[in-house]
Amino acid sequence: MPGRKPEKDGARNETAALVAALQEQTAAINRLADSNQQVIDYLFSQEAEDLDGEGVPSTYLDPDETD
Repeated sequence: MPGRKPEKDGARNETAALVAALQEQTAAINRLADSNQQVIDYLFSQEAEDLDGEGVPSTYLDPDETD
């Protein structure tokens, strides 16, 4: 664009690149949070199924635990 100094264009390009990177990072963090919530929901549903007709729930997620 006429009248703009090259260093200003470079700074604008860097800023745009940083904004784009932050948007991608935010989207990735949101996907991770959703995935983590799905894992928690699954674990709770498994624990609820295990409690059907049983007593006190386990407070630990121990894969070697036997009830």
